[in-house]
Amino acid sequence: MTAQRTAAGRHVRARSRARRAAAATAAVVAGAVVVGGAAGAAVVTRLDGNITSVEVDALLGDDRPEEEATAEGSTGPLDILVLGSDDRSQLAEGGAGFGGDIGGGGSDTTLLVHLSQDRDRAVAVSIPRDSMVTVPPCGDPDDAGRERVAMFNSALAEGGPACAIATVEKNTDIRIDHFAVIDFDGFQDVVDALGGVEVCLPEAVQDPKSKLDLPAGVSRVSGEQALAYVRARYNIPGTSGSDIGRIGRQQQFLSSVVQEVTSAGILLRPDRLVRFLDAATNSLTTDPGLDSVGQLTQLAQSASGLRPDDVSFVTVPFEEYAPDPNRLQWAPEAEDLWASIRADAPLPGTEPEPEPAPAETAPPLTVSPGSIAVEVYNGTGEGGRAGEAQSDLQLQGFDVRVAGNADAGVLQGVRVSYPTGAEDAAETVAAAFPGANVVEDPSLQGVVVVTLGTGAPDVVEVPNRLGAEPLPDRSEPSAAIEARSASEDICEA
Repeated sequence: MTAQRTAAGRHVRARSRARRAAAATAAVVAGAVVVGGAAGAAVVTRLDGNITSVEVDALLGDDRPEEEATAEGSTGPLDILVLGSDDRSQLAEGGAGFGGDIGGGGSDTTLLVHLSQDRDRAVAVSIPRDSMVTVPPCGDPDDAGRERVAMFNSALAEGGPACAIATVEKNTDIRIDHFAVIDFDGFQDVVDALGGVEVCLPEAVQDPKSKLDLPAGVSRVSGEQALAYVRARYNIPGTSGSDIGRIGRQQQFLSSVVQEVTSAGILLRPDRLVRFLDAATNSLTTDPGLDSVGQLTQLAQSASGLRPDDVSFVTVPFEEYAPDPNRLQWAPEAEDLWASIRADAPLPGTEPEPEPAPAETAPPLTVSPGSIAVEVYNGTGEGGRAGEAQSDLQLQGFDVRVAGNADAGVLQGVRVSYPTGAEDAAETVAAAFPGANVVEDPSLQGVVVVTLGTGAPDVVEVPNRLGAEPLPDRSEPSAAIEARSASEDICEA
């Protein structure tokens, strides 16, 4: 990807987030403003002329995650990478100018926005700039042709959007469908066009570095104060000066932007709406797939049913990077997050509890656990399963005499073997293992044998159990991903 280096750019800041998180909802009403009449056509022409378009697909090559197959007539899920930039002065020059020292400020924050296939939810994932990740050979001229472990924002700062896309795809296996860049001035113009955005601080802040000067509680900010609010890293209560410290505040700001854009005050005021769209598009650089009001409107119309409740802001789960405590790395739970996006599924830990299946009418168990001798053998390949089953059966009164191992990988599920004439006792044992296969084994004498195979379930309570002590919960819950809904009160942490 050596060509990617010449298609580079330095991109920055969470302002990009504010623009992109609102874009899907804001553009949804663009059609209402611009359809019909000569005045509408003039607005469309002006807005189209505002957007800068840059093609980067050729720089990405063919070694990319596969595009998701979608059913005929379906919109398909979309993943949009949102970047920030101090200065877009060179972006208008096209691919060859999409590089060099743009703005000199480097890249700070990136947002990956996922729109579900059914457009019933959106997830905006903050990627901390200090994340140590694998960067493809697209950002460092001295490391040509080799991957390297480096800070995530080095890909953005040295290799531009093409390298940023390649880095995200390399580390998440998620194919990026579109990208968008917004500059600092554009961010301020967008907020001003909204008439300001409400923010909330637990304590008064006077930060000379960012020039943020706000009282405690709710304030409506615009222009420079809005930019200072999302950029401030020091002298903020609860913030250590790291990039992580401000991500929560930025997500709070985005929630407020989404609420503002979806409010009737914007949707029912064409003058304010046009000012907002004019500022937003004038600040925007995208790929050719999103470089016109018509394309943005089409995308937004597909997501017109989204409400603030349906928009979630999350941060990539992270942990300390051992070689350098001033850096961080993605925690193992990050893969659960990326997997949910690849599968177009709800965030881990947010799925509603499944409805219990209707209970099947089963014949009553006629043999008490206390009169059944049991042996348990583990063929799952997972250590300790026989001992766990033994303990859980003993809690219910079964006489479990042996817990040992069987050949792993030979059996699927659970087999309950019983001696001739002990079928009723086997049915009581099998009730502790949903879906167990019950088989007669004339070679057995006075004992029911349980063999756990691959995928064997944990022990459950039998209806005629003895004792009242509850069984331990041996399930491994999915690691929940902390998310902020765009509908939350802005003063909530």
